[in-house]
Amino acid sequence: MTVRIKTPERRETPDKSEKGKDHSKHRPNLIEDFHNHCGYCGAYDGFGYTKTYFEIDHFVPKEFLKKTNSQMGFCKYDNLVYSCRSCNNSKSDLWPSEDENIHHKNDKGFIDPCIEEFDIHLYRTSVGAIHWNTDLGKWMATEAFKFDEREKEIKILWSYNQIRVQIESLIDLLNNEIEGSEEYNLIYEKLSPLNLKHFSFQKQLNEIDNND
Repeated sequence: MTVRIKTPERRETPDKSEKGKDHSKHRPNLIEDFHNHCGYCGAYDGFGYTKTYFEIDHFVPKEFLKKTNSQMGFCKYDNLVYSCRSCNNSKSDLWPSEDENIHHKNDKGFIDPCIEEFDIHLYRTSVGAIHWNTDLGKWMATEAFKFDEREKEIKILWSYNQIRVQIESLIDLLNNEIEGSEEYNLIYEKLSPLNLKHFSFQKQLNEIDNND
């Protein structure tokens, strides 16, 4: 499976100016373009889990742009990634190529998450873990984003999201039925075990937070 449910795609023309230093002004566009998910690990923005508090990552790191006096600027939209806190903190200021125009070199570096090539290097297992197909993918997974160290959390978040999608789909169906009807009751019965699973995953994530 692909790491993300759907490949994010940045709009060509953002609503806000790409000039200035306040990159947070692009947040609404990024949320929409990244489908409310982390561009790197695919975590969903909406669970209230503190480690997936969402931030805006600079694909070519901001500190590197400062250091090199780059003309790119901090608000260049195609350099911004909607990212969970875990991925953003792990990636930090890493930029192995030391050249803003070279994203990876000697199997170290990054693939822009908005291009399909990202899913050539990384993939998701049937239980939600993120593994790699290439040496570059391994570097991203183990050195940059620490997917191996975060595997338990990543698997729970993936399962949690699968349950969320099912629940929302059933609720949509439920809203189209007459309350108390046979079809309504059948759909409602399917929701109960999913809600229990949803609660279980939420509890597991809280335990991870409390243990760190």
